[in-house]
Amino acid sequence: MKILITGGKGALGQDAQKIFSAHGHDVLALDREGLDITNEAQVKELVTREHPDVIVNCAAYNLVDKAEDPAVYPIAYAINALGPGYLARAAKLVGAVFVHVSTDAVFAGDKPEGYVETDVRAPICKYGESKAAGEELIEAVQGKYYIARTTRLFGAPATSADAKESFISIMMRLAATKPEIQIIDEEIGRPTYTPDLAQGIYDLVAGAYPFGIYHLVNDGPGVTWYAFAEEAFAIKPTTTPRIPVPAAAFPKPAARGKFVVLQNTKFPPLRSRVEALREFLS
Repeated sequence: MKILITGGKGALGQDAQKIFSAHGHDVLALDREGLDITNEAQVKELVTREHPDVIVNCAAYNLVDKAEDPAVYPIAYAINALGPGYLARAAKLVGAVFVHVSTDAVFAGDKPEGYVETDVRAPICKYGESKAAGEELIEAVQGKYYIARTTRLFGAPATSADAKESFISIMMRLAATKPEIQIIDEEIGRPTYTPDLAQGIYDLVAGAYPFGIYHLVNDGPGVTWYAFAEEAFAIKPTTTPRIPVPAAAFPKPAARGKFVVLQNTKFPPLRSRVEALREFLS
């Protein structure tokens, strides 16, 4: 099969490229310089010319707090909503399967038992609004699509210029350079390892699962940021003291949900998060 991957320089885009290539597929991985997904004409021209069998959209605007700025939100909306809509339309035009990576931020984060795939979208921040809008635009196309929701990604660093450092990488760096670390002990979620997510996306497509929304997260209970860091430090110990603090200790422009655990009810669970952490930290 011919696979088109957008966001090719991101952490997930790079892992998706490796997975699909390892299975013998012809992969074209493009970043912003190769394809501006917010340009509908450019998207249509490239997709009709390349005629991929599968399009995997790993491109996203994920600067959650900056998206709250009214001057910045149109950019987030273009990348997270309009772009996926254009890709979905182009995919339908050539008969391709479209895979879009979404987020737990489409939910309010007020459900302690966690969210299943059919729960109603109710974002509480502008970033979440843009991602929810992207899901809705994809659904409206009525093509062959998978929406893969995930959260709190960690893995090898991206090579794109505006890449964010993963939480675990930040924790390891701070433990090596600071006398102590304050870590938020709220906002429960299920962190996910990018190579495992990429494998899950491949398995979705290769397994010809019914089209629709899926939650792809590593297996394990929901954890706060502090608890997640402690899982990592149990594998790679440090003598640096870690201090659990409330979210109010680090006020941010964008609201965060208190309980944003994605429950996977439709797809075999990805491997244990602790096992994935062990691999990443080795």
